[in-house]
Amino acid sequence: MYTKPFVLASVANFLFFTNLNVYTLLPLYIQALGGREGRIGSIMAMHSVAAVLCQAGIGPLLDRWGRKPFMLLAAGLVAVTSVAYAASTALGWHFYLIRFLQGVAFSVFITSNLTLIADLAPPSRRAEAVGIFGVSGLVTIALAPAIGEMVLQTWGFRTLFVASVVVAAGTLAVCLAIVVPAASEAAEAFQGFGPGFWPTFLPVLTAAFQFGLANSIVFVFFPPFARQVGLPRIGPFYLMYAVVAIVVRFLGGRLADRFGRRQVILPSLAGLAAGILLFSVLHSTWLLLVIALVNGASQGFVYPATSALAFDRAPSGARGRALAAYNMSALAGGAVGAIGFGWVAELLGYRPGFVVAGLILVTGALVFWRKR
Repeated sequence: MYTKPFVLASVANFLFFTNLNVYTLLPLYIQALGGREGRIGSIMAMHSVAAVLCQAGIGPLLDRWGRKPFMLLAAGLVAVTSVAYAASTALGWHFYLIRFLQGVAFSVFITSNLTLIADLAPPSRRAEAVGIFGVSGLVTIALAPAIGEMVLQTWGFRTLFVASVVVAAGTLAVCLAIVVPAASEAAEAFQGFGPGFWPTFLPVLTAAFQFGLANSIVFVFFPPFARQVGLPRIGPFYLMYAVVAIVVRFLGGRLADRFGRRQVILPSLAGLAAGILLFSVLHSTWLLLVIALVNGASQGFVYPATSALAFDRAPSGARGRALAAYNMSALAGGAVGAIGFGWVAELLGYRPGFVVAGLILVTGALVFWRKR
């Protein structure tokens, strides 16, 4: 399973998400330029809006033309958007456009790269492969914001954005070096989505939506919320979150392969709800670490299990389409979370907003439990 293409795809994933997770700090830049919570949420949501729109077309293209060309396209696009941020000194409409293009790059890259991993992995170890591969992205959740915060405090936003350009160039170089085995590039005939497909795929989409909703709330609004409640640093949250999620990834994939996807997904969705609800009572660094532990563990279990379930239920020749539908639902959740929570937080405050979001996630977990 751990072939050279698998390793290079993981390295490319690490570099791509290092670049992307630097922009966890983008809300602070928008805030520094005079943007409030509603505008922060609207700009950040352009990432998810673009990604959702792209998913509708990227799946069939991947199934027809292969994975590598689209990985190269996405890597080039993040380099362009990073240059654009480095050149931006005032808040304006172009922030919406740049963030939109980041969403396009994310959508294309994650779908093409993860579909390649599914092609390379044996079916009996698919959840494990997705989980291990995902570690390359999770590491960046800890490293990129923590290092980015130090760069920001020492040299400022411009240097931070220039550094992200260098990382994007590295992503492009690694993608160029990937040689996809001929067997993985061979296209299967798409047999169509039969009448029974969507009812069986609905639980996958439900879980993906909740995953996206929870993630967007945590990663878009935690930095400004932390400043509001007076927490001195946000780096420890991302470090704890990533370490826990990485440890769980090494266990979560195997558990989902052994005991079944649903048995892992349901408690993980409950954990996502609990993690968001706990933000409503955040008052100290130790509680912040508990919240990071709950959110990191839940994310670590739910992502490989739901991704594997999407591949399991995909018809022949439609892995790209199935993952695109999965990602579309997750990204729709991300857009709803960023836009909706931004306005709720502006109207009611952060703490009531976390309660509302947590209760929505509890409802979603109950819906998943009732669906098969």
